[in-house]
Amino acid sequence: MILTSRLEEQVKTDDAFYPHILCFHSNLTPYLQIIKLINSKDFELRRVLFPQERLMFTAVPEAQLEITTCQDGIPGRPERISCDRLQVQVSESRSYNQSIAS
Repeated sequence: MILTSRLEEQVKTDDAFYPHILCFHSNLTPYLQIIKLINSKDFELRRVLFPQERLMFTAVPEAQLEITTCQDGIPGRPERISCDRLQVQVSESRSYNQSIAS
């Protein structure tokens, strides 16, 4: 996934984010998802995602996103995805808005 944004620039240039990576997850199910970032010592993330909702977040590469899908209000078995698999590929090109302004 290629994305150009201010957050992306901040992650690339701000030492406070090092060694964090920019990640993206989308709830493509018709159900609520409960997500939790695990294996991250300095950052905690817990959130409910509604169907079709998208989330960008920063994490250390070794962190994992635990996703529990709730069907009819009953939580299912959690699945874990490594955050390095959710990493957004940062584009070096200028954004659409920057191109128009030039």
